[in-house]
Amino acid sequence: MHQDYRLLPLDDLELLEKQTLRMIVQALQQYSGEAKRIFDNAPPKGTEVIVLAEDLTQYALEVAEIYPIDRRFAGFIDYKRSRWFPTSAGLIPQVLLADAKASKENNRDTLQASQLPMDADFNVTVDGVTTAHHLDAGVPQHMEIPSAGGVLHAVTTSIFVHMYYRDVSKIQEPYRDLKDIYVLAVPHGRLKDKYNPNASTGFWGKGKHSDARQEDPRIRVYFDRLRQACPWRLQQLTYAGSTDGFTQAIWRDVDASGFETNEPFLYLPRPIQGEA
Repeated sequence: MHQDYRLLPLDDLELLEKQTLRMIVQALQQYSGEAKRIFDNAPPKGTEVIVLAEDLTQYALEVAEIYPIDRRFAGFIDYKRSRWFPTSAGLIPQVLLADAKASKENNRDTLQASQLPMDADFNVTVDGVTTAHHLDAGVPQHMEIPSAGGVLHAVTTSIFVHMYYRDVSKIQEPYRDLKDIYVLAVPHGRLKDKYNPNASTGFWGKGKHSDARQEDPRIRVYFDRLRQACPWRLQQLTYAGSTDGFTQAIWRDVDASGFETNEPFLYLPRPIQGEA
């Protein structure tokens, strides 16, 4: 039975990330009704939307946990859990890292360098001149955990939950309109050669920070490029067309021929407060 992710073929490592994403999407779908009620109606005074996104992600994932490992991961990520993850090869120790974002943009996410799971190479064009940039990963590929008889290497898996919204009112409910929940699975560092072999191939871009003021570097991941690289790595739970207050339960995937597919899935809705 494998317990070391480093021995897994890269295809199996991707399957581990894909199955992790499935669990996250399932949990968010089931909580999406209550999430929208809270997000839309929390009074703007004293409320930061990013805090709402962090809390709602925490509430959604609290019921999605599996066999835990009693070891904490130190890092600037909203939701961190060490656990055993079942795969066909065996139980793999994993550190699940899920960070929440809230934005009026629906085309990109900004990551702190400390949240970056792989070394990133990307181009920046200024005044017609293109230069290659590099940013080292801030998330280690694994966390070492002492165990009876040896050391476990718990693979890190990075998920980003992006809540896309618009403002509606400053004086009455609803104050906001939560329109979509995007869920991104950013590849592990072992997969860099596949997804970001050079600065011209990938889904990264320069983040909003000032080199002149020596601000901590940030980096952007662009949704369309990530989707083009691997459709299932960008999921979109949309409220558009909803008749019951929940997002539409659609899973984006790719078939054997490489074409994108959209597949409905079943879920058990968590009750919306105030409804019977």
